[in-house]
Amino acid sequence: MLSRRRVTCTTIAVVAAAALLAGCGGRAQNGTTSGSGSEAPGITDDTITIGSSYPLSGPLGANGIAAKGAAVAYFDSVNAAGGVKLADGKTRKIKFVFYDDGYDPAKAVQNYGKLSDSDHVFSLFQTFGTAPNLAIMKSANADKVPQVFVHAGDALFSNDRSKNPWTIGWQPTYESEGVAYGKSLAARAKPMTVAVLRQADTLGEAFLQGMQEGIAGSQVTIAKVATYTPKDPTVDSQISTLAATKADALFMAVAIPSLMISGINHATTLGWNPTVFLASMSSSISQVVDPGKLSSNPNLYTASFVKAPDDPQWANDPAVATFKSQMAQSSPDANPNITNAQWGYGAATNFVDALKGMKTVSRQGLMDAVHALKLDGGGILLPGITMDGSDTQNPPLHGIKLEHFANGSWQIQK
Repeated sequence: MLSRRRVTCTTIAVVAAAALLAGCGGRAQNGTTSGSGSEAPGITDDTITIGSSYPLSGPLGANGIAAKGAAVAYFDSVNAAGGVKLADGKTRKIKFVFYDDGYDPAKAVQNYGKLSDSDHVFSLFQTFGTAPNLAIMKSANADKVPQVFVHAGDALFSNDRSKNPWTIGWQPTYESEGVAYGKSLAARAKPMTVAVLRQADTLGEAFLQGMQEGIAGSQVTIAKVATYTPKDPTVDSQISTLAATKADALFMAVAIPSLMISGINHATTLGWNPTVFLASMSSSISQVVDPGKLSSNPNLYTASFVKAPDDPQWANDPAVATFKSQMAQSSPDANPNITNAQWGYGAATNFVDALKGMKTVSRQGLMDAVHALKLDGGGILLPGITMDGSDTQNPPLHGIKLEHFANGSWQIQK
C-alpha cells in the first residue's frame, strides 16, 4: 500500500510515482550548486530540504513507518521552536521528503534519483535498511550527496571513509551486537553449541561474523547456520533443521518481527528450549515479546542502546515522556514502541546537532560537522552510550548493552 501523503512545513511525503523533471538542474557534483541559485542544493533563505527512502509498505512497513514517524516528530518539534540556525546566521525550517521503497533495493534506487534530481535534497537522512543503502551508496558518493546516519547497523557504512566519504552510519554495528552475544556465551566458560538463523544478505552475514568473533577461542562452537529471506512466509523448516542439532543457544538474527515470533514459538512446539538471543531490531516488548507470549521464557536476551518506551523501567524517564508526546502529536500513525522509532528519533536529534555545528552551509560543511560530533549520550540513549563522529573505523554511536528479559522488563546486564 502506498504511503499517505503528508504536507506540512516540515514534511512532504510523495505517494505516487513521478517522472523525473527535465531541465530542473542536474545532480550537484561539487556539493555546492543545484540550479536553484542557493548556496547549496536544498537550501533557501528559510528552508533546508532533506530526504529519505523507507519501507512504508511490505514486511517491514510498520518498522519503516515508525522510523519515519519518529524523525518527523523530532523535526516538527524543531520547526515549532523556530527552526535551525545555520552558519550563515539564517534560521531555517526543515522540509523532509520521503518515499516508499517497500524494502526493495531497486525502488530505493529510483527514490534516490527523485530525491537527488527532482527534489534537490541537501542531504539524505536515515535511508532505511542494509540492502537499500548499499544499492544507492555508490551513486550518492559519486554525486557527493551526504548519506547521513544510515538506518542500518552494518560496519561497511562507516569503516571506509576514504572510499565512501559521503556515507556514514549512526548506530552500533550488527557485528558488535553479535560480538556481545558471543562473549556472553563464552563467559560461561563451558562447552556450548549455538545455532544461528540469519537473513540471507549482508545484514545476516554481519550478525554471524560478530557471533563468530565473540566466541573465538572459547568452548562455544556454532552447530549450524540457516538462512531466510524477508519474503519468506515462515521459517518453520529452518527452525526444525536447527532444532535437530539440540544446540544450547539460538541466535535469531531476524529482522522481520512476525518471523521472529513464529520461529521462536515453533522451536517451543518442537520441545527445543535453548537460550535465545533476539536481534535488537526485533525485540520490542509490545511488538515481539508480548504478542509472541515470550515473557515466560527465562532465557531470553537481546542488546540495545536506546530506552524502550514500552519498558516499565523507563515509564517516568523525561526523555522518553517527551518522545512519546511528540510521536502522539506529529505521527499518530506510527508505533512509538517499535525499536526503529527510537533509532529514528535519536538519529534525528543528532542530525540537527550536526546542522547546528556546520561551519559552512554546504554539503561538505555537513559532513565535517557530523565527523566533529562528540556527545556523552543522554536523551533517548541508554546510560553509558556515547557519540564520536571522528572515529574513522566505526559509526558515531559507541557502546551496546546486553539485556536479559526478567520481571516484564529488559534488564541491562553488567
